[in-house]
Amino acid sequence: MKGELLAAGLVILVVVGTVLGVRYLDSAHWKGETAVVLTAEVPTKGGWQPRVIRTKVGETVRLRLTSKDVTHGFLLPEFGINVGPISPGEFTTVEFVPDRPGTFTFYCNILCSTRHGAMNGRLVVEAATVHP
Repeated sequence: MKGELLAAGLVILVVVGTVLGVRYLDSAHWKGETAVVLTAEVPTKGGWQPRVIRTKVGETVRLRLTSKDVTHGFLLPEFGINVGPISPGEFTTVEFVPDRPGTFTFYCNILCSTRHGAMNGRLVVEAATVHP
């Protein structure tokens, strides 16, 4: 009986640890890299999540784009990114390196609902930190 309880506890620990580890890696901020899972959902249910992404000039930005509901697209014109279709439950990865600071709006570029115009978010790029 003790052995079965121990085995069940270990299985639960492994499952929970795996889920938490994947979530951490999917939203990690590594030195020199910003990695984000960016999820699209019709605006009445959420829009882009997260709505704001923060990074620094010169850092590689890795976005894993996915959808929860219908087909969406992704447009970040200032950096020449135009991706679609992004199908529900699938992932599309985009990488780029911002070369200037500022706040840039990203959009859904595939008509997704009557609230399509509200499908936007912001990329905030800060100046690179200079170390003496």
